[in-house]
Amino acid sequence: MMRPLRNRKTAAKAKPPSFPSTFTPLRAILDDDGDAQPGSMVNVIGVLKDCRAPVSTHGSDWKCTLTISDLSIEDEPAGVELVIFRPEARMPEVGAGDVIVVLSAKVQRFKSNPKSLITSKVTSICVYEAAKIPVYPASALVALLPPKQGESHKLLKEEHHQYVSYLYNVIDKYDVPDEAEYQQRVTVSLNVKDKFSLLKDVTDGKFYDLIGQVAKDPYTDEVGRVTLYLSDYTENDLFFHYTWEGVRELASRSFDAYPEDDNNPSEAAGSQQHPWVGPYGKRTIQISCYDSHADFIREAGVGAGTWLSLRNVQVKFGRNGAHLEGFLREERNASSRKINVEILDIVAPHPSITKETVDPRLKEAVRRWCDYSQEKKTQIKAVKAAQEAGAKRKAASISSIGASDDMPLDGQPSPPEKKLTAKERRKLRRAALEKAAEEQEKAALGLNELVTCEVHPKPVLTLATILEPVMYETLVDNQPVKIPLPFTNAKYNACVRVVDFYPRKLEDFACGRKRTEFDILSDNDDDDDDDDDDDNDDDAESDEDNLNSTMDTTDGEDHNNRQSRRTWEWRFALLLEDASTPSSPSPSDTTATAATDMNKKRKRDDPKTARVRLWATVDNTEAQCLTGLDAVNLRRDPRTLATLRERMFTLWGTLEELKAAKARAAKEKEKAEDGNGRKTKGTRERRRWYNWRG
Repeated sequence: MMRPLRNRKTAAKAKPPSFPSTFTPLRAILDDDGDAQPGSMVNVIGVLKDCRAPVSTHGSDWKCTLTISDLSIEDEPAGVELVIFRPEARMPEVGAGDVIVVLSAKVQRFKSNPKSLITSKVTSICVYEAAKIPVYPASALVALLPPKQGESHKLLKEEHHQYVSYLYNVIDKYDVPDEAEYQQRVTVSLNVKDKFSLLKDVTDGKFYDLIGQVAKDPYTDEVGRVTLYLSDYTENDLFFHYTWEGVRELASRSFDAYPEDDNNPSEAAGSQQHPWVGPYGKRTIQISCYDSHADFIREAGVGAGTWLSLRNVQVKFGRNGAHLEGFLREERNASSRKINVEILDIVAPHPSITKETVDPRLKEAVRRWCDYSQEKKTQIKAVKAAQEAGAKRKAASISSIGASDDMPLDGQPSPPEKKLTAKERRKLRRAALEKAAEEQEKAALGLNELVTCEVHPKPVLTLATILEPVMYETLVDNQPVKIPLPFTNAKYNACVRVVDFYPRKLEDFACGRKRTEFDILSDNDDDDDDDDDDDNDDDAESDEDNLNSTMDTTDGEDHNNRQSRRTWEWRFALLLEDASTPSSPSPSDTTATAATDMNKKRKRDDPKTARVRLWATVDNTEAQCLTGLDAVNLRRDPRTLATLRERMFTLWGTLEELKAAKARAAKEKEKAEDGNGRKTKGTRERRRWYNWRG
């Protein structure tokens, strides 16, 4: 595609035309301090050196990239890229050596690459076919191809045609490929293999494109290599296992932050300045970056928490042969300006990237990061709670051993105690008074020492305080208004006694449901077909007992299969009352007169004297902690039922016996009123299990 040398000499002898005043040399675009800065609109003229064929995008437009050069940069191997976004029918038809005139193109610096050009709605692309361009000073108008749909050549003048002819005949075309090589490059550009992979899928000896978050500040060694730690929150068994310092102390191993560089003391010293911030587990890969990639990471200030897109990362086993590492080097036959590191700003992305066009692979990585962060917070909270509980138990056991002994166990006198300051004595005296007041309060309340919370992070509140509505202050028509919240998600500590429970029979404290394939994912509600077992009204008690007795004596394969397909969970409720209030009369006290009953009713209706009570639902997990038992079919397991009855006696005393006595007294009274021993239809409410279960 090169013009004969004699034509070049002929063009050089002629008087050169002036550079068009409304056009910008490509040197001003490539230079960082040039006049053409990102965001500006320019007109350019250049000779086509390379072309990446049009490919479809996620939208209606196609994408094509042209590389052009002019006299200002003819001595450099790199040209200026023109990125074209438009429908396929409007894509320019170009060949090697064609002269391209671009009107109203926008200068951009996309990602970490050098400045380039990108088309907009007002951009026009004019193509002069190389084979038809005459020898300068003849006009190149005869080589101008017809405009595509929506474009016009009206802005082109004779001076532009003259300069196109001069540029083509004078510029050095040593790096312009011939037609065969050009077509081969175009074909290769269409065979782009997607090398993107999640970290969980990378293997030894391959190249990948990665998207992830930097797990710690990068470290630069004495030769300029940058060590990077990247995670996309997927796990790979061939990665190093990073552990939380709160679980396993890492201070004894100074090289844990750089597990692959245990033999490099200088890197180990640098690692101590950049602590590990996560994630933990086998979710992070160590990547060594070289040359221009390392320079970019240092200059861009990449740190922990930065999201990156890395291209063409080689993955292989590190020096220890046990864990996979990544290596990012300059590509062969690639421009030294090409950087395979891209910073992904998820807070303020590039203007060309909108919420709809953001890379879905980045979205998924951020979603995994969010899920991991929530899981991490929950686990750390649980570990800290367990540690605090263990510390309290340890302190209590230590204080109870030899606390009152003046002489140690070995018979030797203890060393003289350090004299306390006045401030320390006041602190000890205040702590002793608080402890004495607490013990006095416990004695006054008659608290059950066998039932207590594992930890007490919050002060003790009364039920009245807990039930007080929480008001939310807001503005309505510029006027302050207080609105009661419908519910409050909070945890409280309270000193209470149990005055009632539901269901009325301990046999019903555990309920069954069908097993499903989703049990391993989340808790499931009870099946609707269990409602027949949940009717616990008095009228159905005898039928229910008969049904259960029949089930207990039924043998057979079908029944056993039904039982094996069911799982059991604790589900009951306790009626709580402040332990500071006087105890209520015995439920079995049926000798009260009508006047006394009327007085009791008035007191219950009076908000000043009414006792504050609260129904508390006990779910499966909390019931396991309370009883120390796993839920089973209590009607078929009398041993577990007896153990449950004994442990609930510790919780509520003789409450079960009192409720049973009251129920028997009520039945006897009904029989006496009926006269013939038949049950009468009372006004008892048919309470169902699902009325209160949560």
